[in-house]
Amino acid sequence: MTLNLTNLVPFIQEKLALHHSLYESPCKAELWEELCAKVFVETRVGSDWLPDFNHKVGTDQTTACGVRISNKAGSISEDGLTISGSRLTRHKTLREKLLFITQKSEDFIFSLATDKSEWARGHRRYYFSVIDSKIFNFYEDLWGEVYGEKGAHKGDLVGWFCETEKYSAKICRAMSDQLWLTVKLDACEMVHEIAI
Repeated sequence: MTLNLTNLVPFIQEKLALHHSLYESPCKAELWEELCAKVFVETRVGSDWLPDFNHKVGTDQTTACGVRISNKAGSISEDGLTISGSRLTRHKTLREKLLFITQKSEDFIFSLATDKSEWARGHRRYYFSVIDSKIFNFYEDLWGEVYGEKGAHKGDLVGWFCETEKYSAKICRAMSDQLWLTVKLDACEMVHEIAI
């Protein structure tokens, strides 16, 4: 990567402090995309991000040096960094879903994660995490089926699951076949705590 990730942190912290001078809620979704783009511009990295609320899959912005970034909110715990991915209902079979998510359009995922228990105690703390998307190889991973254990979906196929050395992934049918990832913290390029 041609980006100096550590240099971005003080700029992200400054912008998050400005965010919280107005809002109590965590910085997520398009707000995180825009905050990140402003940091890229301010640090002369450059960004093609536009405030068009396009919700496109994969890349949210590309830097002037051609690095494609997907911005994600997330949650962090001892288990790792959990982020959501694409909704996959338009792809009918597991094979089609895995082919789609294996075709990466981003180089890196920049996550601004929080720990809900910290925020519940009034601690505004973020974890700026960077994941190299090359670690994901969904199509070659070994996936298993998940069946409902109780209630109306007992015995029904409710999704799929895989676990690797670097991450675990699941596709949840009840959530529009959405992909959920939990990446082990030592598999991230960096995890930097930012307290506001």
